[in-house]
Parts: sequence; C-alpha cells; structure tokens
Amino acid sequence: MGDDFRHEATRMLRIARRDLKAAMGMLDASTFDIAHWGYQVQQAVEKSLKAWISTLGHDYPFTHDLALLLRLVGDFGDDPSPYRAFEQFSVFATQLRYDDELQMPEIDRVAWNERCAALLDHVEQKLA
Repeated sequence: MGDDFRHEATRMLRIARRDLKAAMGMLDASTFDIAHWGYQVQQAVEKSLKAWISTLGHDYPFTHDLALLLRLVGDFGDDPSPYRAFEQFSVFATQLRYDDELQMPEIDRVAWNERCAALLDHVEQKLA
C-alpha cells in the first residue's frame, strides 16, 4: 500500500472512531432518537469501509451505500462477509434521517456499537 493510501486509511479511521464515539454516547433511547444513533453508526461503518478500500490500494467512491462499499472490498481481494449485516444501516444515511415520523423497533444499540468497534479494529489491523 502506498503512502497516500495509508494516509487516507488512517484519516478515515480517525473520523470513524469519532463517529462511533458519538454513537456510543447515544445509548439512551429516551434522549437520542434511533435515527440519530443509526446515522452515527452508518457514518462510522462507511468511513471504516472506505479506509479498508484504501488499505487495499484503491480509491473509494463518494457514496453512503454500504452494500456497494462491502462489494468493493470483496472485488479488491478481501473478505467482507463478517460485516454484511451492516448493509441495513445505509438507510440511516439516505432515508431515515429525513423521516419526521419514524416508526422503527428499537435496536440493540450496545451490540451494534460493539460490532462497529470490531470492524474498526479489523481495518486498523490492516495498517499494522
């Protein structure tokens, strides 16, 4: 991996950690709407996947589509299958943040935050 890709991956992971930190602070459903929490998780995952693509020596597209980013990780030679469940979070960046009458069941925020942290750790190991 070239220095430019390493720098970009490091930069994106730093921002992803900031997004995840925000999501981790939004565990109280009575204070933080699920749309706001989900958006922070989506952003952390998006930036992690873009960092992952950078570690593989490729440029990433400007998109919120997590399924596309996961597919690109696979196309570029790595296995994103353990993280496919995050595909469902794309909707938080594209639709749900604009929904003023959001009707969604509660999601286990702690578990998803932990899964997101595991993704960040996985990508960070690729820089080691």
